[in-house]
Amino acid sequence: MRKKITLGCVIGFVAVIIIIAIVLVAYVVDSRNKMATKEIEVDAAWAQVQVVYERRLALVPNLAESTRAYMQLEKDILETIAEARAGIQNAETPTEIENANKEISSIIGDIRVVVEDTPELKASETVRDLMVELEGTENRIAVERGRFNDAIRDYNTYIKLFPRNIIAGWFGFEAKEFFEAQEGAETVPEVNLELE
Repeated sequence: MRKKITLGCVIGFVAVIIIIAIVLVAYVVDSRNKMATKEIEVDAAWAQVQVVYERRLALVPNLAESTRAYMQLEKDILETIAEARAGIQNAETPTEIENANKEISSIIGDIRVVVEDTPELKASETVRDLMVELEGTENRIAVERGRFNDAIRDYNTYIKLFPRNIIAGWFGFEAKEFFEAQEGAETVPEVNLELE
């Protein structure tokens, strides 16, 4: 004996199909939106890495120039003192020795005035401060690279898990590459601060 399909059964079946379709569409839309959000987080993390790189790029030339200025000042002072010392060693009379000592006293006074009264020539402090800033910037770079890789890991994991991997394919979301140090990054760069 055949059972009759009633109108109520058909409506119930159609309602179940519609509910399943709505749930699936909602899941697809929610997954796609989360993928877009995670992709934006990856882009933002990379932008932060670039900001810290730019900070480093601004600091390094200042550090190099301040170091050169300090080295030049030190070189000039040492040369002047060496000349004055030679004057004392070559002096043959007490008057010549006294004149050479006056020259050294004058040089010491000039150096003190230059260093104390001209803050921009306190290069050793500038070099030290820039080194501290550069060290801090290098630490920030490491932190931001780590955050970038964390965002990549979160994004890649999200789009690769089933069934989101199918949805990612539909909407063109692809896995991102982690930050990796370039080959040779472990080698210390050469710095040339020779004075001309």
